[in-house]
Amino acid sequence: MEAEDQVGKRVPICMKDSLEETPGARFHSSRLVVRRVLRSPVAQNALSLYSFRFANYLLLLLTVPYLVRVLGPASFGLLGFAQALVASLSTIVDYGFDWSATRDISTQRENSASTSRIAMSVWSAKVCLLLLILCVLLPITIFVPKVRMAAALVWVLTGIMLGRVLFPAWLYQGFERMAGIAVINLSVRAAGLLALLLFVRSPRDLLICAIIFSGQSLLTGVWGAVFAVYKFKVRFSLPAWGDILISLKEGWALFLSSGATTLYLSGNAFILGMLVHDISLVGYYVAAERLVRVAMDALAPIYHAFYPKISKLATTSKDLALREGRRALAVLVPFGAFIFAVSVIGAPLIVRIVFGAKFLPAAGILRILAFNVLSLSMGAVWTILMMMSFKRDYAVVKIHFVAGLLNIGLAFVLVPAFGAEGMAACFAAAVTFVNVASFAYTVKHGLNPIWVRPAGRRG
Repeated sequence: MEAEDQVGKRVPICMKDSLEETPGARFHSSRLVVRRVLRSPVAQNALSLYSFRFANYLLLLLTVPYLVRVLGPASFGLLGFAQALVASLSTIVDYGFDWSATRDISTQRENSASTSRIAMSVWSAKVCLLLLILCVLLPITIFVPKVRMAAALVWVLTGIMLGRVLFPAWLYQGFERMAGIAVINLSVRAAGLLALLLFVRSPRDLLICAIIFSGQSLLTGVWGAVFAVYKFKVRFSLPAWGDILISLKEGWALFLSSGATTLYLSGNAFILGMLVHDISLVGYYVAAERLVRVAMDALAPIYHAFYPKISKLATTSKDLALREGRRALAVLVPFGAFIFAVSVIGAPLIVRIVFGAKFLPAAGILRILAFNVLSLSMGAVWTILMMMSFKRDYAVVKIHFVAGLLNIGLAFVLVPAFGAEGMAACFAAAVTFVNVASFAYTVKHGLNPIWVRPAGRRG
């Protein structure tokens, strides 16, 4: 059957119906598409993490401004100096397991015996690494003068490392059940904020502040481990040394990568503190870096949610994995560009509102560090979602290692001349190098999602 349209042409009735589709029908169709997307594991995991991140940002907007006002630049800088050292050493504890163990769990999660064996091996390896760290830390706090000045803070903050040993983020991510991470972290952080408001009132309470931070990490670790054992039916057993060594071997390249990343990501406040005489400069730098870390963390739920799926696709279909990477890129880059623009334009106002007028020197540092958000929005796709999913771990190591050396080398030149702004420039240069080098690698080896054809497109 046929019918005439408005210009008198005869068209099939089925075509006429599609041409005259009502707004209500289009809305219903769009709603079905949105519902289908939101029901996907990637979207649900990202939304779970974002619900936690959003609430965590609200807590951070209360915690950091409160601490910088109560402690002042000098004490806040000393705390940041100690935290940077502990964060650098924590890289050894993490050992790349958040990526290597996640990858292993994601491919074995239907097999309860295999996931239990992996979990027990990773936990045991982390305990061994923690004991090694403590043995190394003792002479550092005794014989390095600037570290000895913050020795009490450093030892109290080692509780953070124990919490990271216990908390199995890799297990939650491997099973794509990140909502558990969100609930646990949010609950403990809220309790920690209350403790800070009650017990930290002046620079004299600096040690109490460190105790609270360590307590948060320990409680999160214990709670997360117990819940994971119950949720994922992990069976306790004493792992064989061979299994522990396999876990260490699997994570070795990623450990080297994360260790190299520490040279420019986690340890800059420590490097700055070692190169300047005024500890207040460390306070300004840490304040700006905390804001940028919040912005960088805003990207993390996206690539963390994509990683298990792309890792699995990488073992079955390169084309599908690249297409998924293209989807991630389309989400990450506009988001990162928006955060970068807001940070650069509004840096003085942001610093004044969040930290107060005493921390206005941090505005220039914030503008420089904000460039890292834009770089990460692209670099996370090249390195994490592409290179690591396709097990190009040693290439990632080389890139991050060179970036770390670049960061440290520039620090000895730029920090004496420009202080905290120089350290920020070193950080930005290192992250930019990672972005450019990893992009070049993925193009050369056919792993760059920009040149993959979108699904459904014909050649």
